[in-house]
Amino acid sequence: MDFNEVRQKEFPAMARKTFLDAACVSLAPRRAVLAVKEFTDNTTDCLEASASAHHVAMDAKREKAYSEGARLLHADPEEIALVESTTYGLNVAATALRLPPGSRVLTTNLEFLQVAMPWVMTQGIEVGVVPGREGRFETEDFASAVDDHTRLIVLSSVQWCNGWRVDLKDLGEFCRERGIYLVVDAVQHLGALDFDVRDVHVDIVAAGGHKWLNSPFGCGLLYVRKELIPQINPAFWGYLNVETPVGGWPTYFLTPSIRPVNDWRFVQTAKKFEVGGTSNYPGAIALGESLQIVNELGIRNVEQHNIDLADYCAQRLREVGATLITHTDVPRENRSSMIVFRFYKDLSEEMKLLEELHREGVYVAMRFTSYVGGIRVSCHYFNNEQDVDHLVLCLGRAGAKKAPDYSRD
Repeated sequence: MDFNEVRQKEFPAMARKTFLDAACVSLAPRRAVLAVKEFTDNTTDCLEASASAHHVAMDAKREKAYSEGARLLHADPEEIALVESTTYGLNVAATALRLPPGSRVLTTNLEFLQVAMPWVMTQGIEVGVVPGREGRFETEDFASAVDDHTRLIVLSSVQWCNGWRVDLKDLGEFCRERGIYLVVDAVQHLGALDFDVRDVHVDIVAAGGHKWLNSPFGCGLLYVRKELIPQINPAFWGYLNVETPVGGWPTYFLTPSIRPVNDWRFVQTAKKFEVGGTSNYPGAIALGESLQIVNELGIRNVEQHNIDLADYCAQRLREVGATLITHTDVPRENRSSMIVFRFYKDLSEEMKLLEELHREGVYVAMRFTSYVGGIRVSCHYFNNEQDVDHLVLCLGRAGAKKAPDYSRD
């Protein structure tokens, strides 16, 4: 498949609207919707020989998401778990990586509020905020903030309010050398940009499926570094985290001698951090289909397409006088699929502009943290230059004009 074919076949809404907001909640591809429909149709008329067999068949339908998720992250299959959301994954990190009292956690001043929240709410843990420089975060910024009590760094690999992409390879090596855990919120990264865990030292990565993975069904990915898995444990336990009994669960439940209290043997894979009970089957099925599209296209091809389109968007916005909040004069490794811009110093004027774009059927968003942000454009693999051109056309119709005294500060 090529990008145009995917756009036409999988995202028919793109023929009717200019959707440039995958960073919020993305569109689902047709194949994911059809797979969910097939599953839900089956739930109205159990097609297997028994309800127990039906349950086993439902569990099997989740497997595609694991294999495609491992492929996307260049990870081993045992390092991948399916979780409800980025929030769930970050809470797994906060509860499994049991930091001693007096530990210090570092984050940045541009994070989505969920990123630091689990550690903020953990008694005895101090959370320090790294300010960065004009919305940029380099390893040296963290190095200057680290002290003898620093045990963990948690941050977004791509910042939601300005599109800055941190150099994870450099930061990961810094953390490895100092014995500091690195936990990454990759919800603005996975599906849009390459993330190779073979090349980056990172302990835990969490990403919901509803953004760049194009699966708004409440299921995402959790990566746990395989060397770390046997060293840490979840805060909660479920029977589906237990090693599958000989013959499978239906056979086990037919055994008269089974007991409710036992010396259970839990799997030593990332799956032990899942809830371990009946799961979100439609979400996992949809995620597997959406991940397959990214892998068919090739994540490195997707990244090239997305950053090239973001560059084109930045160029067109400059032509019409926008102030770019996103840094474009940086190495490609620090670029993402997002372009954030402003036209007005007066935020109420900017809001009017956003509302006018929405009336024109142009889907973009406005996001801020610590006074950094603006109107955010998300350039994904189903977008093309015509989408950007239509955005710029609608900006002209709305009478957008640059405020000369506006600055990134």
